[in-house]
Amino acid sequence: MLNVPPFLTILTYFALLLAVFGLWFGRYVWLALMAGAVAAGYASGVLHGPAIAWIVALAGVCIGYDRARALPSGGVRRSLSLALAAAGVLVIGLLLGMHRLPGFHNYVWFDRVVLSKGAVPFTLYVNFDKTLVGIFILGFCHQPLLRHAKQWAEAARRAVAIVPVHIALVAAGAAAIGYLTWQPKWDVIYFMRWSLVNLFFVCLSEEAFFRGFIQRELSTALRGTRSGSAIAIGVSAGLFGLAHFGGGASYMVLAAAAGLGYAIVYQRTRSIEMSMLAHFALNTVHFLLFTYPALQPGE
Repeated sequence: MLNVPPFLTILTYFALLLAVFGLWFGRYVWLALMAGAVAAGYASGVLHGPAIAWIVALAGVCIGYDRARALPSGGVRRSLSLALAAAGVLVIGLLLGMHRLPGFHNYVWFDRVVLSKGAVPFTLYVNFDKTLVGIFILGFCHQPLLRHAKQWAEAARRAVAIVPVHIALVAAGAAAIGYLTWQPKWDVIYFMRWSLVNLFFVCLSEEAFFRGFIQRELSTALRGTRSGSAIAIGVSAGLFGLAHFGGGASYMVLAAAAGLGYAIVYQRTRSIEMSMLAHFALNTVHFLLFTYPALQPGE
């Protein structure tokens, strides 16, 4: 069933979407829009009780991490501050991304919809908590974002040779293990709603956490070592796979393979926008051309 949200819920997520766009216009812009999303969230019931505590806690560790990086390098104070703040970002960000912290009542937009013949039912949540993680990491910890057309063009040029090959390899692997099969489909209403949530709430948050924070900070910490970049790519992809443990072993392997491609795109372009678009491109091909989200066991 495809649900139509109440007005205040629409307002909440519209403000959250504007906060995402505000990331490319400066800190005060997205912070103001984020404050509006939180206010609307409490009015609509998307947020309740302790949600504000987790929002403030995540903001605090992200700001702490940003300030720790500005301390003189080589000092014990800087190293300890960075380690503590990074641990806070990782723990709180992971718990929010996995919906393990109370105070968030994420809206169900698709409720057990069967999108492909023989597919498992698909439920789509519009996740405030997970999106919050992406916004705060990109807003506080990952600057700068792409600002000019020349930057976008150069980043796209570096990414374009990788993405089609990556999509083909992951799709072939998924088909080979029986996770999905060729099932082209086009439902404009479902696709437009799915794509809005997938790009701006799912891909943004996952890429911000795994590439914009974990991979970027590991790569920086291991700068100057022979295998620093390779380690950062591998850890980012491996953790991305593990984060999808709920889908079973096959899904974790596929997610790790997908994450490897996103990590390579990020390493090559140094652009979170390109890894987001690579992630969205693979998901779009999956949604439009193959079984979505996966075949029922035994099909």
